[in-house]
Amino acid sequence: SQVVQYELGYVVCAAVALLFTVAVPVAGMCFCYCRSRRRCGGRLRAHRRSLGCRRHCLLACLSFTSLVILISVTCALVTSQRVKGQMEPGLGAVPTTLRTLRQHLANVPQGVQMVVDKFEVPRKQIISDLAGLSRSVGLSIHAQLKATTYAALAELQDRAGDLQTSVHHLQILDGTARALAAARAELEPALRERRRRVVALLDDPRCTSCASALGRAQSLELGADYGKVPSVEKVLKALAGLPRSDFAEMIRQGNGTFNSIPELAVERMAQVIQDLRNELSRTAEKVQSIADGFPLPDYTRPVSEALVKAEERSRPYLREVERFEQYRWIAGTVLCSIILLILVCNVTGMALGAYGLSKREDPSDYECRGEAGAKFLLVGVALAFLFSWLLILLVFATFLVGGNIQTLVCRNWVNQEIYKFIDTPGNLPPSMNLTRQLNLRRDSNLSATYRECKSGAGLWEVLQLDRSYDLDEHLKTPKYTAEFQKRLGDFTARLGDVRLLRSEGRQDLETFARSGLDEVDYGRFQEEMRNPVVQTSLPGLARNLEGLQKMQRNSTVAGLLGAEARALWQMQNSTVQSQEALVAKLGESVQFLSRLAPHLKERVKRTLATTASVEARLPVQAQQILRQEIGCFTRKELRYFTQYLNWVGQMLREDVASCQPLATALDNGRVILCDRIADPW
Repeated sequence: SQVVQYELGYVVCAAVALLFTVAVPVAGMCFCYCRSRRRCGGRLRAHRRSLGCRRHCLLACLSFTSLVILISVTCALVTSQRVKGQMEPGLGAVPTTLRTLRQHLANVPQGVQMVVDKFEVPRKQIISDLAGLSRSVGLSIHAQLKATTYAALAELQDRAGDLQTSVHHLQILDGTARALAAARAELEPALRERRRRVVALLDDPRCTSCASALGRAQSLELGADYGKVPSVEKVLKALAGLPRSDFAEMIRQGNGTFNSIPELAVERMAQVIQDLRNELSRTAEKVQSIADGFPLPDYTRPVSEALVKAEERSRPYLREVERFEQYRWIAGTVLCSIILLILVCNVTGMALGAYGLSKREDPSDYECRGEAGAKFLLVGVALAFLFSWLLILLVFATFLVGGNIQTLVCRNWVNQEIYKFIDTPGNLPPSMNLTRQLNLRRDSNLSATYRECKSGAGLWEVLQLDRSYDLDEHLKTPKYTAEFQKRLGDFTARLGDVRLLRSEGRQDLETFARSGLDEVDYGRFQEEMRNPVVQTSLPGLARNLEGLQKMQRNSTVAGLLGAEARALWQMQNSTVQSQEALVAKLGESVQFLSRLAPHLKERVKRTLATTASVEARLPVQAQQILRQEIGCFTRKELRYFTQYLNWVGQMLREDVASCQPLATALDNGRVILCDRIADPW
């Protein structure tokens, strides 16, 4: 009843078409019979005023009818050509759409493989990072430990310098003190004799004004006595032969060993880095298993086969439709041409008839042009009776097919009611079960699938493949990085074995500290150094004698004063000045040793403790830095793995196996059937 109610309009159209098809030929035969009996026109009538009005009325009606026919046949020709112009590409788009959809499904394995092949990007980045790992670790160890190491080496160099400089100054101290004592012993008798003679001369009554210088001459005695200073022979004996070690070479070797840590790291880590590169190759094989085990091709293969069958089965039907469309276009063009011919006959008949009537003197007279016009009108009438019913049948057939497709299929396709119809069991035969042919899950339907695909969901979500294949389990990072992490975590290397101070060098410093350098009384040296070599200034006394010489009247006394002055000057220049130079030299050594001695044991002890501590701590700290650097490197590389595997999951779920082409194919099918075929029909 619903179908009858729906098709009632088409039934009415069919009745009208059938009535027209029967009535027009019958009316034509009746008209022919009537004409043959000369009962339907063809006779001259007596001219009356009503005849002219009747002719004008018929001419106006026929002109209006001809105008309507002209407009209608123009629309018919344009529409027929539009149908032809849209049918051909529309029919060609059907296999193209099926082929495109099949191609998309066929490209799913290639897309999965392409995603897997992108592992080359993080792999190259990790290999690049591995190439710089060993040197980076070595440089980091060197950078973090160089302050401590360089400070220990600098302190060791200072102690070595102290040792060498102390031995040098002790030798100067001992030698200078001995030289000064010997010089004093030599100077003492000469100075005593010179004092006796000067005092005697100044005490001579003949010496005028000499009493003022007598006191200075009587105090002419030796000053500092370096025979009283403490001996440093014991210290020199303890330091004899030191330094036995080449501290400069020792420090150079320690510095070189420490600075070679980056190269040593490259050498020690070469094997583990090669193992990690090999492990990356094995990881690439594991990643390839994602593509090998991905289940989507098992679901898309039946769909592709169904699309191939649909494409093959559609070709004969499409060829038939194309052939029918060709016939339809030919028939429509021929019938429209006949209608145009009828129109030409009408226009020609009216023109000749009107022209013939205008040339007759008596409107009731016979005239050949009017007769010809009447025949043209009769030809048009005959063609209309013969062919118009065929045109009506063609129009009805086209309208019946196009209208039903537009109303039953297209309208429900637009509002998606057609998917509900297909999903309802029993509406389609089992051979047309699209849910089974598209390999959808049993609890799914075409309506929900179309909506999901239209919104951009992937086949993974539409087919709910996570029920049968746990993608997250296959994309867990530890599955691919466990061995990589283990190799990095198990790696150890001693990179901080630096020998700063050898045993002989340590013994030298310990001997230096025990030598008794700090027990020497340097104050005695400084106390004696504060005393002059001679208590009375020889240059001052000599100048006094020279002044007195000028004051003497007695030439003999004057000559003796001058001789004594010259003798004092000679003693000052030859003996006293050399002793003063030795005293200055002694003062430098005493000053250095006096500053060093109080802190000697403490500094040597600190230096020995620092070098021992640095030597002991360097391997431990280097190992800690190595673990930190490897841990940081491991976390960085694991982020590459994690980012890649997350990207793989997203691509496989959303982009690689996109369901949108299925919705697009259905929309294209609607456009082809409805907009390009049914709508023009």
